[in-house]
Amino acid sequence: MNNPQRYYQRSTLTKAGQHLARMLETHGRPVIASCELFSLIQRMYREPGKKLYLRRNAPTIDEFQRLRRQLLNARILRVDRDYQSRYRVLEVSDRPGDEIVCIVDRFCHVSHLSAMQRWGFTNRIPKVLIITRPDNSTIQAQLKTIMAESGEPTPVPLKKVMHPATVRGLRLRLHETKHAGMSIQSQTGFMRVATVSQVFLDMLQKPDLCGGMAHVLEVWQEHAEPYLERIVETVDQAGNSIVKCRAGHILEERLGITDTRIEDWKAFRQRGGSRKLDPYKAFAPTYSENWMISLNA
Repeated sequence: MNNPQRYYQRSTLTKAGQHLARMLETHGRPVIASCELFSLIQRMYREPGKKLYLRRNAPTIDEFQRLRRQLLNARILRVDRDYQSRYRVLEVSDRPGDEIVCIVDRFCHVSHLSAMQRWGFTNRIPKVLIITRPDNSTIQAQLKTIMAESGEPTPVPLKKVMHPATVRGLRLRLHETKHAGMSIQSQTGFMRVATVSQVFLDMLQKPDLCGGMAHVLEVWQEHAEPYLERIVETVDQAGNSIVKCRAGHILEERLGITDTRIEDWKAFRQRGGSRKLDPYKAFAPTYSENWMISLNA
């Protein structure tokens, strides 16, 4: 250690505490939950030949609390400034807000206008970081499955993340839905972002989170064609029939694209005042006969 005070603080740790501190640094994540810390301690107990003077074959809740207290006192950990139920690993460099939310919440990803900006589909700079995750019932079911498949009982269970209003100075807007959609891991960090085809689908489902339908139409006009195959496949699998009609109108009547799969979407047409291109604006008399939607954008 270059910092003598840092060395002194670390020297107060037990051998197990020192080993756990190194594990946290190797782990590489700047923020960690109690359940993740307990998992690291479980792994430490299983490592052979370390001479860590552990009293048992597996950690108890008392041992977990003792080691956690050591790490806090030695300034290896501190309570995270944004997520009060998480710990900041001080020897690991901090990350920007869009990565921190994905580290803390395994179920969320960057979406809508924030994802459009990261894919280069918009020159708008979102005032908030928009993230999407499954709804509560879906998350609770997934948490139970993860805990059941872990194979090890733990007194520190996984819990649904409660996001604060801001993370690393970025204001958050959380969108929860039963069908959260597809995302991919960033190649340069911890951020997960909606896939290209998911972004185009999200534009049709929630244009209000994507800069409004007028902006959505601009983005489709400029960027949709190179991703046509992926867009058509994703819209084809979407369960929402109005999404198929919106996509069909944009691709066929605005972009002049013909495809037998797009033609098949006409089976989902319905007459009625609720069928609108922009779901958030009033019905307009300008109408697409082919797709049976009001062109109110």
